[in-house]
Amino acid sequence: MAPELQSFLRDLPDAQVRQATPLGLILRPDLDANSWSTLVASVAQLAGRVSRQRETATAWLGDLLAFGHGKYRGQISAYAEAAGLDPGTLRVAKLVCSRIPVLCRHNALSWSHHCEVGRAFKEPRDIQRWLDLAATERLSVRGLRKRIRLHQAESQPAATADSGDGPNIRFELMRGLHTARCLIQKHPDTWAEWSVETCELALAEMRPILAFFEAIRAHMRVPRP
Repeated sequence: MAPELQSFLRDLPDAQVRQATPLGLILRPDLDANSWSTLVASVAQLAGRVSRQRETATAWLGDLLAFGHGKYRGQISAYAEAAGLDPGTLRVAKLVCSRIPVLCRHNALSWSHHCEVGRAFKEPRDIQRWLDLAATERLSVRGLRKRIRLHQAESQPAATADSGDGPNIRFELMRGLHTARCLIQKHPDTWAEWSVETCELALAEMRPILAFFEAIRAHMRVPRP
């Protein structure tokens, strides 16, 4: 762990943090609201000072936000500003940490690996399987993302478009796709002004759409009787 992080941890009261790793914080279960608020503000300031260990600081903030539940309501933008992060990045970190406990994270994988898995899956069994796969096959973050996307595309039932509420679902999907297409055509270069974190959040939103497209393509390639 980097000297900056080690120094910060040495200054923390033992009553607040039970264990700290490069991938997260295990907090004392009896941590009170005031101590929590002070700690999350301190970690946010730390994240704003470090550069090489930004992923570790982000993971720590994610664990604090996941632990805090509703205590941080309305404050996430302030924490993000103090940390020099996009608010969307902290929301993703909170989601990932709420789905993957610290003791279930793989030391052989980066925080970015855990984000890919935590955003894509919510069942503990699926999360564990994909983390094990990424570690065993030594997948890069990009390679893991590609494998997950392919898995999601193949898992979509071929008849998805014809299930559910029938015409109503089809109408809503087509209207949503049409709206998205018009916006993209009208503002094709908007993404160039986004931060890296905002781009990552946008890609996370698009992954189910890409999987949906792949399922449609696969369905169209099936020979008709």
